[in-house]
Amino acid sequence: MKSSTLFASLSVAVLGMGSAQAATLTFTVQNKITTSSISNTFTNTCTPIIPSLGTVLANSTSVTHQLDCGTSTAVAFRYASGTKTCTFNLSSIYTPPDPFLGTPASWTPNGTATSNGSTFATCKATLTGIGASGSYTWALSMQ
Repeated sequence: MKSSTLFASLSVAVLGMGSAQAATLTFTVQNKITTSSISNTFTNTCTPIIPSLGTVLANSTSVTHQLDCGTSTAVAFRYASGTKTCTFNLSSIYTPPDPFLGTPASWTPNGTATSNGSTFATCKATLTGIGASGSYTWALSMQ
């Protein structure tokens, strides 16, 4: 009985080794429409975006935005101009190490950009930087 209790305690200790770091997502939004600004119309996130999303003037790029929800960071938001709308989804998911398989901890970034207005828009999410501990940088655009 003592050996099984000791084994269980050691297993829990080994599985708990290696703490996860924060998964910071950083991004900018570029408005490639030359005649009108784009405005944020919807946001769903695990924590506030710093600074808050705002209007992006015609043919310009937003300030750099950032959010960090710990081991799993995710955000979804929309930008619109008239009948053009782009929905952006960004995430960074942490997978802990598996001591039995010998696999290290890892982070998986994901980013999508989808046109969903009544007029087609060209929407892009481009991964531009990979940092340490699940930090990723994205360049988003709408045209």
